[in-house]
Amino acid sequence: MKNTGAYITLLLCLVSIKGMGQFSFNGTITSAVGIQSVMALSVTNNASPTINFTNAQYSGGYAISNFNSFDVKSNQPWTLSVSAATPDFAASGTHASPNMPASVIAVVKSGQSPFKPLSANAQVLATGNRGNTSTPGNSFNMDLMASPGYNYGPGIYTLSIVYTLSVQ
Repeated sequence: MKNTGAYITLLLCLVSIKGMGQFSFNGTITSAVGIQSVMALSVTNNASPTINFTNAQYSGGYAISNFNSFDVKSNQPWTLSVSAATPDFAASGTHASPNMPASVIAVVKSGQSPFKPLSANAQVLATGNRGNTSTPGNSFNMDLMASPGYNYGPGIYTLSIVYTLSVQ
């Protein structure tokens, strides 16, 4: 009797193993992919950030073409804004004026007009579509104009320019 139970167990195992190959599964599996917002900005300074004026440039202004170059990579439409970190330049020197406004500096995307005077409030410099630097409009230059006139004393003036890349 002991052998009969072993033979029945072995037979059931063989039937189970042989029967496994006769069934198959056919169906779909849904997968999800989460893509996050990706934005990258590269800024290259193409000119010296130090500006020294000649006599003619005090009244007419000092323009620097292609002052900065920008490369934007984004998976959504974007806006690049520009502002001054402070409303006025930081001034040093015996005769420096403590109130030279950021608006002495004006910027524009190269090939466009008019120049936009800087302030502590951000303003749009450029917009573009999703893509990388080979996407038209995602690589461009900025021109800078400095026009202090004769209203401010001699000295060293510094101002930080802030660029902000955001979703349109």
